[in-house]
Amino acid sequence: MRTKIPCFSSFLTSWVLFILWPCISLAGDYAVVTAPCNFIFPLDHGSHEAYRTEWWYYTGNLESPANKRYGFQLTFFRTRMVPRAEEKTWPQDRSAWRTAHLFLAHAALSDLDGKRFFHDEKMARGALGLAGVSEEGQYTKIFLDSWSALIGEGSHRLSAATDRFTLDLTGKPLKPPVAHGLGGYSLKGKDPASASCYYSFTSLETSGALTVQGERMEVRGTAWMDHEFSSAPLEEDITGWDWFSLQLDDHTELMLYLLRLGKGGFSPASSGTFVKHSGEAIHLSHENFVIEVLDQWKSPHSGASYPSRWRVVVEPLQIELSIIPNLADQELITQRTTRVTYWEGSVSVSGRSGLTPVKGVGYVEMTGYAAPFTLTPSP
Repeated sequence: MRTKIPCFSSFLTSWVLFILWPCISLAGDYAVVTAPCNFIFPLDHGSHEAYRTEWWYYTGNLESPANKRYGFQLTFFRTRMVPRAEEKTWPQDRSAWRTAHLFLAHAALSDLDGKRFFHDEKMARGALGLAGVSEEGQYTKIFLDSWSALIGEGSHRLSAATDRFTLDLTGKPLKPPVAHGLGGYSLKGKDPASASCYYSFTSLETSGALTVQGERMEVRGTAWMDHEFSSAPLEEDITGWDWFSLQLDDHTELMLYLLRLGKGGFSPASSGTFVKHSGEAIHLSHENFVIEVLDQWKSPHSGASYPSRWRVVVEPLQIELSIIPNLADQELITQRTTRVTYWEGSVSVSGRSGLTPVKGVGYVEMTGYAAPFTLTPSP
């Protein structure tokens, strides 16, 4: 079955080429997002190899039968290392190790009641079956070594094993995928080409098993999936971002991101999406919401100071929320892969939506606090 999110442009997938030149342009020999994205599923769950950067991002909050709470993250990144024109000049008898794509992955587990945080990272070339994106039956498989995400019409299967923890989870979508921005065209700066194609599964009913330092437990909860691809770097005046994915107990979801400016304040390209109980998405501009920082946490590892409690107000929707980290230390230092230090963690949410009290869970990601954000993986 093919699902289509209506919009006005076409796209380049790894399987089939649809090009409408007013919608996608080329710059520096990489495809560039310049207008709304025409997502067609399951094709768009796969790799978009004409774009320089792409990621598949899972986060979630889980609970064991003993009421122990956990947060998790599993992320796969693809980056194109050479332009397509250069790749076309490679000899046919080139080494099997030679590839245009590098894959990176991060996995993390937050033991919220035990106040422990674990994370690991992997990197491999997209060659010789070490890492890549493929079709396996009815699933799109994104994998790096033994870590994988399998995306099917009715389920997302996640698997990752590290020395200290393992993830073995299945998420069932309760809502169709949501295209952010204007039909998936998500602006990240002043230039119309400073943009990405971006969609999410905002409500995945999740179950499976975790192993934490040898202790295995069944878990249930909820997860969120982001898939985004682009060729545009952050504009020079943007030093990082704060990203919020919140799942409320009235079966609505809220995604917000703030693009922080080096001179202070936020880029007008900051925006968000509110997802109704029905699955209908409402785009939010930076003028529609306010995020107030109420506290700070200083990392004993990197020395960076991060916001650690927030008040969020979305005035047009009469939403007011308090957001609190479930564990202060959820910082990842990824020197073996992306070389980015960032905070990505489980949070609790309380407040009101209209006149109705609401509670919820979510994840917050913060980059650019340890150093201005750049994504510079090594081949």
